[in-house]
Amino acid sequence: MTPRKNLATIERKVDNLVRKSREKTAYKVDLPAYHADCDANYLRLCKLLPELSSRGHWRYQMPHGALELTVLERSRYTTEVSLSATASPDEKHWLAPPTLTVRLYHDARMAEVVAVDGRGPLPEPAAAAQDQERKGHNGKNARMGGADERQQANRFLGEWLGHCLANGRTEFELILDGWRL
Repeated sequence: MTPRKNLATIERKVDNLVRKSREKTAYKVDLPAYHADCDANYLRLCKLLPELSSRGHWRYQMPHGALELTVLERSRYTTEVSLSATASPDEKHWLAPPTLTVRLYHDARMAEVVAVDGRGPLPEPAAAAQDQERKGHNGKNARMGGADERQQANRFLGEWLGHCLANGRTEFELILDGWRL
């Protein structure tokens, strides 16, 4: 084999390897992990939302700001809650916390993020993966989010709620003998 043929063979093999490495594998939904995240988020929210059936607003002071939870909608089997954070003035320049809309499914005891910063509904995990396979594009859906966007949002919610449970302090009104203290 001449050096030129040998070089051409090597270049062809390298091109094939590069092409194969650029081809993305289809996103696979890890449904048990997704449901575990939603189950854990429901339990965390139940701790943060005492008296959910009668109250509509909660506020927790955090080390670098505050977290507000507001009931948006109630029905027999679901409750939709908005979680919004406000950062302290020295933190605002660094990161603006997103506003999450979460739906609690009381019969299934699950909580799921349905919108982030008012953009929703988030794509279904299985539907996003099927869309990616069918269209053969780079894993982006019509809203330019990843196929696992919903799972990422629910994991973020879990981390956020865990941080709030560990570090948050509730704000409440103390009324004694008709006097607001």
